[in-house]
Amino acid sequence: MIKNFLSKKWVVFVLFSIASFLAGGINGFVGTGGGILLVFAFSKILNIENKDAFASSLSVTVPTSAVAIYNYVKQENIDFSLLKQLWLPVLLGGILGAFLVDKLKVEWLSSIFAVLVIYAGTCLILR
Repeated sequence: MIKNFLSKKWVVFVLFSIASFLAGGINGFVGTGGGILLVFAFSKILNIENKDAFASSLSVTVPTSAVAIYNYVKQENIDFSLLKQLWLPVLLGGILGAFLVDKLKVEWLSSIFAVLVIYAGTCLILR
């Protein structure tokens, strides 16, 4: 029954629009997390394989993050000294992660993703 419901293009469009709106809001509000929602939306609503869902979510969160960064810079809420210290390790980590996503099995990626989400959530709750 759910598959029949989701097979209607307008339902998929509405669900994905809602997920995208929430992802953008979460990303702008908290600074992260919108991509997690998009990975779920890509894989469950659009039936995209997890590897492709991770990459696709990045392609969407980059412009969303750029808009959020612009607003945070306007409000003078960014500590650029952190950027000076972290840009190289973050860049190298991004390159390594993009390389590894093609090398790891989908099951491993899903498990790593789940562990990271649980860890990040636990850290935020215990803060």
